[in-house]
Amino acid sequence: MRIESSVAAISWIPSEAIEGMPKIPFELGIGRYDEPPPGRLEEGDLERLRDADRFREANHLKAWVDFEDGKATSWGQEGDGLVGSTTFRFGPKDVVVPGVAFEILRPDPEVRDDSVRFVQTVGGRAGFPAPRRVKGKPFLRIHSATA
Repeated sequence: MRIESSVAAISWIPSEAIEGMPKIPFELGIGRYDEPPPGRLEEGDLERLRDADRFREANHLKAWVDFEDGKATSWGQEGDGLVGSTTFRFGPKDVVVPGVAFEILRPDPEVRDDSVRFVQTVGGRAGFPAPRRVKGKPFLRIHSATA
């Protein structure tokens, strides 16, 4: 018997998540918050949401396991890490800065007789740096956020 499954995790920016100095571009209308993602995803939705600048980062993992007599006999996994872009509005003009994806980390599955556990870590750096407070000198750094 084959069991297949997939899972997606989406990082997005709701209005209540931004505080302090990073909130200034949002309050001036230059930056914008993300709309909440849909509660259920269909095939192709992650790419459409990314292209519409609706999230910062998404992790999508798909896996399958074949069982014979309750024992895992073969398995496989694949997945994607998608990084969104950052859109800034300057009057009638939009400036879109693409994010930069990090390498996908996918360790070997954890295999037991009756189960297989898959792990995948993805992420990236936002496309545009913003001022952020840091502990110690220089107390302020202009740096892109990571997701």
